[in-house]
Amino acid sequence: MTEDADLMGLLDYPKKLYYDYGSRLAIFLVNRRLRKKGLDPGAWLVLARLYEVRQDWPRALQTLDRALKIYPGNAALEAHRTRIRNLAQESAQTPD
Repeated sequence: MTEDADLMGLLDYPKKLYYDYGSRLAIFLVNRRLRKKGLDPGAWLVLARLYEVRQDWPRALQTLDRALKIYPGNAALEAHRTRIRNLAQESAQTPD
């Protein structure tokens, strides 16, 4: 690895840290909202997208499956579940 690549990795660290902690906080807050204010398909979708940002495919899919039990046939939830399934499969096939 060159010095430029080392520097870029070092400069990317704060961004990665921000997204890691920021997404954890957001996940906590959305989960809390779902528990306190009832069920909202938009909140379930936001939660799944947050897991997607973290590339936590199993939790993203689990979240959408739970939402679809509450809102069966919801086209937006189904479309996102299909998209995330495809992303998870692509991610599994692509070596890091």
